[in-house]
Amino acid sequence: MNKTVYSLGLGPGDHELITVKAKRILEESDVVVVPQSNEQGRSVAREVILHYIDASKIEMCYIPMTNNKEELVKRYTEVAEKIKEMIEQGKSVSYVTQGDPTIYSTSNYLTEKLVAAGVRVKHIPGISSINAAASMLGLPLSVKKGNFGVYEMPGDPESVADLIQRHPTTVFMKVNNKLPTLVETVKRIKPERAFLVKRIGLDGEAVYDMLNGATPPESAYLSVAVIKRGGK
Repeated sequence: MNKTVYSLGLGPGDHELITVKAKRILEESDVVVVPQSNEQGRSVAREVILHYIDASKIEMCYIPMTNNKEELVKRYTEVAEKIKEMIEQGKSVSYVTQGDPTIYSTSNYLTEKLVAAGVRVKHIPGISSINAAASMLGLPLSVKKGNFGVYEMPGDPESVADLIQRHPTTVFMKVNNKLPTLVETVKRIKPERAFLVKRIGLDGEAVYDMLNGATPPESAYLSVAVIKRGGK
């Protein structure tokens, strides 16, 4: 029995931004597990893979958006056990995630539970929203002898300012409801360039130049901020 499952990165949301390898594995899988944060809501990942496989292959798994660690551990354990059962039935199984499976991804937590259950996981990289945002803006993340930093958006202006000053380019992910803190800090420290890219590759895709009077959205869900402080 092959006790290997594949963790597939699907990219930021545009169905054309998945790799050829991920497409092949989707097509070869008997079951594709798709995490869903809302039991009745839309799943971007499901919409992406429906361009490549039939809906009958898809197994939706509810992973709530919560900070309750016990609840999340319980749910990831249940999903891992379900995947292991399918493998033991002789099925080939993969599970998918937006972006890349190693960057702020639910895949990391599910992988941990699968490995603990004796299941081997092979990750297939996906285009992250970091790369997609920089490409959309036409801005280099880093050049020779330079560097860039990627952070989960802090909640206080001092931490935001400190992180921006550390690198020529700083990327903030999981901006969400902390957007006012970012806007306030950008106005105060006036970096060379500051953009918020929202819903990359999806309906409602938009770019906001935070230094030139563009009004940011009320909600920054599925958004990435790219800040360049100047210099190399």
